Amino acid sequence: MNKTQEEALICVILMPVAALVCGALGVGLAYVKAVPLPRLLIEFAFVFALLGCAWLIPLFLRRIRKKKGKIAFDERDQFVVRRAALAAYVVLWLYFVIACVIAWWIVGPHGSISVNVMPLTLAGGLAIFGFVHNLAILIQYGRTNKGE
Repeated sequence: MNKTQEEALICVILMPVAALVCGALGVGLAYVKAVPLPRLLIEFAFVFALLGCAWLIPLFLRRIRKKKGKIAFDERDQFVVRRAALAAYVVLWLYFVIACVIAWWIVGPHGSISVNVMPLTLAGGLAIFGFVHNLAILIQYGRTNKGE
């Protein structure tokens, strides 16, 4: 298993857990009336800052596991990562289209949606993009090694 596969496997395992925790925190904060509004905004900003730094996980993993003398990233890895990003991009657009259609279908053409739904939709989109990207990497490599 090469470095890209290891990073994708770790992210696929950790991403649903992080998304559930952040999603539960967001829903809890949005619908609990005891939380004052400034505190709610600060906690949402903190959660989104943590989600925004999730792309740093592979960089930290590379620093921890330095294998000398082996090629770390070749043309095949670059091709796999590009195709995975394209697949994640397509799924992200489908997610946003479906989220908009479902919201419109639930409230109707003359209804209104709470503003609290927008950050939750954004957090869901970030989680789905990361999960699909890493899952597509694992699927493209399959069960075989890279020839090592």
